[in-house]
Amino acid sequence: MFGYVIPDKNNMYIKDFNVFQAYYCGLCKALSRSGSQLTRLCTNYDTTFYNALVHSLTDTEVKFERRLCLINGRKKTVVVTDELTRKVADLSVLLVYYNAVDDVHDGKKSRAAVAGVLAARKRAAARRLPQADALMKESFRKLSVLEKRNERNIDLVADCFASLMRDVTRTLIPADENTDTFMYNLGRLVYLFDAVDDVEKDAKKGRYNPLVAAYGKCGTKAEFLEKNAQELDFLLRSTYNKIVGAYNSMHIVVSEGMLSNTVYLGLNMQMEKLLKGEDKCQVTRL
Repeated sequence: MFGYVIPDKNNMYIKDFNVFQAYYCGLCKALSRSGSQLTRLCTNYDTTFYNALVHSLTDTEVKFERRLCLINGRKKTVVVTDELTRKVADLSVLLVYYNAVDDVHDGKKSRAAVAGVLAARKRAAARRLPQADALMKESFRKLSVLEKRNERNIDLVADCFASLMRDVTRTLIPADENTDTFMYNLGRLVYLFDAVDDVEKDAKKGRYNPLVAAYGKCGTKAEFLEKNAQELDFLLRSTYNKIVGAYNSMHIVVSEGMLSNTVYLGLNMQMEKLLKGEDKCQVTRL
């Protein structure tokens, strides 16, 4: 359920992409400091965006420094780790861990290795962010129950991850109507993106997919999307429009360029590709 919240690199100012890259590398550094080197695997574009967003919503300026990259051996500009970044790093670990456990329950046995590697780091994150950990545990438990009964109500299933993102954000920053609406619908959209992306694979392997449960059998992704084009288009676009509406009302100053590019262009790019039956966008490479 990761890799959907990314900027549109081809239509991004170089200065904004450099800021995005600095947040990404800074999150990677924060994860390595608080766990083993393998914990770096929890670095992803989605939580990079999230880290920049919570810094902007709290009007927290970030500092940059040049640090050596373990992967390519060169120095890169990174965002200096602060308290917010440490918390987002813990959230990244919790999200990846619980997502891996959920995948194992869905039959993806290879994901058990990910959960095993992160077990100790997950416990440390849970001690520091017990409220967020409890929210994730309950959210994925509820999702599992709905999946087992082959729930056909898409809104009910998508609410699990949507509510989780809203409520977890409330543990980091003061509750606000626009932020609540933005995070709820961002979580919802990511869940729906993942469902569209995996609809054919899930159908072939007999795994639960809310779209198959709601709209019926899936032969190929292309056929399924064509048959249910109107419903899927409304489902995704109505959610995306709520994200944009909330974002327009939010006070965004810190790292505004990279955030606006992701909201206005990146998410829309992903939506258009997925509705056409293409895989999620892979063009953003650091």
